Amino acid sequence: MSTSPITIQAGDLTATFADNEAYGPVHSQKYNGISELRHVSATDNLFVPDYAGFNLEHFFGGDLLEELFEPRLCPMVLTQLDARSVRLHQAPTPISKVESETVFTVVPPHFIDVEVKVVFHDLAEFSHGYAGVFWASYINLPEDRHIYFFGTSPDNPEPHWISAFSEKHGVKSTHLHVDDTFQPYFAPDFNAVLASHFSDYRYVEPFYYGRRGDMVYAIFFDRTEGIRFSQSPTGGGHTNPAWDHQLVVPDPKIGTPYSYRARLMYKPWVSNEDVRETFQAWWKK
Repeated sequence: MSTSPITIQAGDLTATFADNEAYGPVHSQKYNGISELRHVSATDNLFVPDYAGFNLEHFFGGDLLEELFEPRLCPMVLTQLDARSVRLHQAPTPISKVESETVFTVVPPHFIDVEVKVVFHDLAEFSHGYAGVFWASYINLPEDRHIYFFGTSPDNPEPHWISAFSEKHGVKSTHLHVDDTFQPYFAPDFNAVLASHFSDYRYVEPFYYGRRGDMVYAIFFDRTEGIRFSQSPTGGGHTNPAWDHQLVVPDPKIGTPYSYRARLMYKPWVSNEDVRETFQAWWKK
């Protein structure tokens, strides 16, 4: 049975999950994922109330997207699995024929574990040797719109903390891993522009964070292969950045599941090394 929204409280977090249906006086149609995230120390919503975090937004293969926001426009089924977990499933979409399943589990004291699986049922929309999937998180009025990660820059090839900011939507918006050499094709009229414009920074460890007030929001990934960080200074509105990510799959196969795990962290800010140490402890498990 599908119910939207579903709210789960565990540890210090209260998270609300949504399919693509509107609910309440504010949350808009066409936004799925984590529609509300609150901490006992910060009871307002981390995400823009109209929109969502970990929002499945684009499927892309390098050509102009006939429907830019296809995953948002198609029905999803949201199911509560147990007291702390929900599953968000989308049947193969009409244009890209991509099926997706995401399981969110709220883990005390301040984490959400995420398991993502996508299956390509047809490759007609992915004719250039790869398939891309893009997720967006719209952050509600952070004082600092930068994201931070441990990486390298042209002026300093030694790993260090990077403070990354895209001055304009679609400018220097995507950050690759230091070993990412895959160069996808993008048509001149390709319209998911955050995915096709690159910064000079490279990340070393697969996590990044951003700050809002006295809080920190971080996302950890279980791999570097295929994972790209993206950002927009105004993706969620003039003062609301989008802190995003992508999965890029070279040479996808029909019917093969492609997956990754992530951990979201939302808690009071301590230091960048506190974030990194928390990531490393999770990564080593």
